[in-house]
Amino acid sequence: MKTGIDRFAGKGRETSIRVRQERAKRRAAELTPVIAALQAGGAATLQAIADALNERGIPTPRGCRWTPTQVSRLRAQADQW
Repeated sequence: MKTGIDRFAGKGRETSIRVRQERAKRRAAELTPVIAALQAGGAATLQAIADALNERGIPTPRGCRWTPTQVSRLRAQADQW
């Protein structure tokens, strides 16, 4: 049997997921042209793209340095919509 708190916790979880997904979509949309320009400039691998993003001082969403895995996930996020 669910209590009132359980119901609110579920709504909070759903809202949190939605907000995080929207932020990820916006971030992917912002960085897609940058990545396309890097690729046009010769960055052919995920590592090269990550290195170029780091050299430009563009932080990851959490403020860290880019890795090839993160670039791959960002590109997958951009391809979803």
